Amino acid sequence: VWPAWVYCTRYSDRPSSGPRTRKLKKKKTEKEDKRPRTAFTAEQLQRLKAEFQANRYITEQRRQSLAQELGLNESQIKIWFQNKRAKIKKATGIKNGLALHLMAQGLYNHSTTTVQDKEESE
Repeated sequence: VWPAWVYCTRYSDRPSSGPRTRKLKKKKTEKEDKRPRTAFTAEQLQRLKAEFQANRYITEQRRQSLAQELGLNESQIKIWFQNKRAKIKKATGIKNGLALHLMAQGLYNHSTTTVQDKEESE
């Protein structure tokens, strides 16, 4: 039995899928630019939050009807739900099973802290 960190590093004796290569990024043209950030109205946010309270995971059927009701597209609603779940997960500090296992072995500590300037601490 190997410790969990073995499977997370290059030291694993498991077969490799081949040499790693970097993919070159294409230069973006004007058409390929990201679409602008969605600014939800207060009414849309209120409705999305109410739906989220009822169920943290929205079904495809519910997403379609909500999109039509709010005048948004389905992907905007899907992403809003994903972001809301991620925000809650980050705020509560819940870690996945592997992270907890590695932390128990003292091999994982990816918490973030703020660093004070020397001037502030003096």
